Amino acid sequence: MYEFLEQQIKVIYKEDYKRLRTKTVLYGEIEGRWHTYLHLGLTADEIDQFEARTGTRFPLAYKEFLAYYNGCYLFDLLRMGGKELESYKGLSIEETTRSTVDLQDIQEMYLRKRTPKEHFIFADSLVHNTYYVFDSSENVLEVDFRTKKVKRNRGTLGEFLLEIIEEGKENLKNEVFFEFR
Repeated sequence: MYEFLEQQIKVIYKEDYKRLRTKTVLYGEIEGRWHTYLHLGLTADEIDQFEARTGTRFPLAYKEFLAYYNGCYLFDLLRMGGKELESYKGLSIEETTRSTVDLQDIQEMYLRKRTPKEHFIFADSLVHNTYYVFDSSENVLEVDFRTKKVKRNRGTLGEFLLEIIEEGKENLKNEVFFEFR
């Protein structure tokens, strides 16, 4: 279902990738840093344990995504949370810094008293100053970081990811790169 993500990224970056021991694949080395990365998906048991550990019922679309990718970082535009590594022992600095961003960390950053109960926070964009939630219909909503107001409905997770890919391709074509310190 979400294999299109890796297929599209491979077309964009071609042979410009690196596989880490953690099975994370880094794509697009630009100006000395990697532009996109995908983390190896979780098994059904790992997803169930992750859901139990967080005490949260995950939206079906998010669970399906986790089976393909345990979070991702796309074109500097999107950081999607997943299950954090259980240990960082023996990992290189690159493996540690390119590991999955913990879903609970993302949720804690943006969850407020006024956040609707049916909103499941799963990703953010430092470039757009937004975070992303699933609503009760499993549509992806883009929420302004400062005002906490919904900016727009981005459709299904698949539609949303395709939009991010298109924006990423456009940025690459126009050599628009972001620097985070």
